[in-house]
Amino acid sequence: MFTTCAFCSGALGGDGGDSGLGVGRRFAFDGWKSRAWVICQRCARWNLTPYDERLEVIAALDRMASAGRVAATSDQVALVRLGAYDIVRVGQPPRPEMATWRYGERIKARQKEKMKVVVPVAIAVVGLSVAVNVALGGSMGAFIGQVPNLANNIYTGMVGYRKVPIEPPICARCGAVMVLRAKHVSDARLQHTARSDLALLLRCPKCRDEGALLEGADAEIALRSGLTYQNLRKAGKLKKRAADAARQVDMFGGPAAYLTRQALREVRVSTYKGAEALALEMSVDEQAEVRELERQWQDAEEIADIADNLLVDPTIEDELRHLKEGNQPDG
Repeated sequence: MFTTCAFCSGALGGDGGDSGLGVGRRFAFDGWKSRAWVICQRCARWNLTPYDERLEVIAALDRMASAGRVAATSDQVALVRLGAYDIVRVGQPPRPEMATWRYGERIKARQKEKMKVVVPVAIAVVGLSVAVNVALGGSMGAFIGQVPNLANNIYTGMVGYRKVPIEPPICARCGAVMVLRAKHVSDARLQHTARSDLALLLRCPKCRDEGALLEGADAEIALRSGLTYQNLRKAGKLKKRAADAARQVDMFGGPAAYLTRQALREVRVSTYKGAEALALEMSVDEQAEVRELERQWQDAEEIADIADNLLVDPTIEDELRHLKEGNQPDG
């Protein structure tokens, strides 16, 4: 296996885990077509493994995937996480036995980011409190008890003030450029349009009228930003809420069906609370991730077709396909 990416020349890095490749931390495989890739951590392109190594590699990746946790699925791909490794299984995946796995990594990442802000703020506030207490000779025990809440509120406010990373729309009512922050999305209403299963009708931060409609990817990006902020405000028992949210998504038949159902309700984002809000965020996240994985897979599949056809007689592949389907090859 090459040690550098064929597309950006960056080091593939990692140690390959149990894949036998010796490189990489993110892999993909298609057991039906006998293809395996190492995904570059720098440019996210898929590097096809050498033809003569694939059977062993695919078997190893299948074992890794079976031991891991399913983080996201679609009809074409499943993202499985095993420790420090990601494995993308191409083909119809099994539904996860415990749907809370989908959100586990997101919760961990969010908590890590939060602690990077909360801990320094708490230390600074406590230090200031002690200094003032000594100077005034009084007791500030009650105030110190509120430090964790104060630090959490500061972090949540920072997340709410983050810009939504899309081209700012123009308000149809007042003509203002709508520079959206995550907190503004709470006022938006979910919509279902002829062109998009998921859309957002935005309320202008300036005139407070509903003045712009986001569809497709922009709506998805804005909703993800807004729900991250909203779910931080009502953190509660995340593990229990994640389990309840995952059950809601599965009850409706998966993320796509859940999002369509919610869009048809045409209610404001702020209406969603608790597990329902978390279920909405889960569904948007999963849809976005698997759609990007499918796009990457399709690009990689085109390259793999060209590469493999240079090495293998097409008639041999046809015969192998017949055998896999349980039929005898013609002639």
